[in-house]
Amino acid sequence: MKRLAPIIVLLLLLAVAAGVIFFLVRTKQKHNAEMTEFYLCETNFKDGQYQKAVQLLDVFIKAHPKSEKGADAHYYLASSLEKLGDRTRSTAAWNKLLESYPESANRAEAYYYLGVGYQDMNQYAKALENYNTVVNRFSNMPVAAGAWYNMGRIYEVQGQESGAINAYQSVLEKHPGTEFAADAERRQGVISLKRFLRENTSTYEVKGGDSLVRIAARYNVTPDLLKRINGFSSDMLQRGQIIRVIDAKFNIHVDLSTYRLTLKSGDKTVKKYIVSIGKAETPTPPGDYKVTDKLPNPVWYCTLPSGAKEAIQPGDPRNELGTRWIGFKPAYGIHGTIAPESIGKSVSNGCVRMLNEDVEELYDLVGAGTPVKIVAGMN
Repeated sequence: MKRLAPIIVLLLLLAVAAGVIFFLVRTKQKHNAEMTEFYLCETNFKDGQYQKAVQLLDVFIKAHPKSEKGADAHYYLASSLEKLGDRTRSTAAWNKLLESYPESANRAEAYYYLGVGYQDMNQYAKALENYNTVVNRFSNMPVAAGAWYNMGRIYEVQGQESGAINAYQSVLEKHPGTEFAADAERRQGVISLKRFLRENTSTYEVKGGDSLVRIAARYNVTPDLLKRINGFSSDMLQRGQIIRVIDAKFNIHVDLSTYRLTLKSGDKTVKKYIVSIGKAETPTPPGDYKVTDKLPNPVWYCTLPSGAKEAIQPGDPRNELGTRWIGFKPAYGIHGTIAPESIGKSVSNGCVRMLNEDVEELYDLVGAGTPVKIVAGMN
């Protein structure tokens, strides 16, 4: 027996070693299989196969609740549901990611998309809570721009104009190069114009012989502006009628270096618009001008290769003047466009181009004689 004892011990050790080796091999095999499952999920997500990714990720997360890829799996699941527009499930998935993986590298996106989800469901308090987390804790992340912008939209819905303006201004100051900047500037301008018109009006009692044209001339504004601030659909007035009037004294400032047209009242900025200007060979001329003429739905006289002129009628998709013309110098003006994608670029033959909706608004606000200042740089 004494001779057999070492042999028995050796056999036991060999058995244990074999068991350990088997366990390690089996563990390695299971890990490899798990990673293969995960990479299949990841591949479908990155290929944009979101429905398939969701199906695979649901299975993976249930089968491997403690996987080293758990945080990534939950992120891909939430993102896939977001892409599919499944707001209820995506909100639940983002919440699960934050609860289960508080150190995830994707926390900023999780808070942002939770905000988006709650905003879409009109749960504005929860949306603002998540957006505030983004802008306070992840201020340098790309999603912070979207959080500020969406906060502005919520404040608008709630009638909090000052909050909305501040949120949009945060986008412009902190994230000027993002996709949200142009829309933030536009929304801020909408509120600023609305507030200006509201805060600078007074009342007027219509007298015998009055008309919109005469009242507008008296206050140095356009009849269209009086119609706008009173919500009129026609020019008809009645004696004794109380209407709102405004003495705005508008002026136009165009900064060629920033592609911005600013509508001012004295030195006060009322609204800014993004515009296109002349290309290098046909630059927009700097200088001080005045509005000389205005035309709704202008005819564009196009020069043909032969040198002859062709009259392109309003509504023709070739009419490069868009829906309005505000002239300030012979052959030069502020007008609309048939190429909205050109806005913010140096592409015109010297005129200032605006989106049609913008030039239609400006057309209603300014009349003949309105000062126009065009500068080459910040001034």
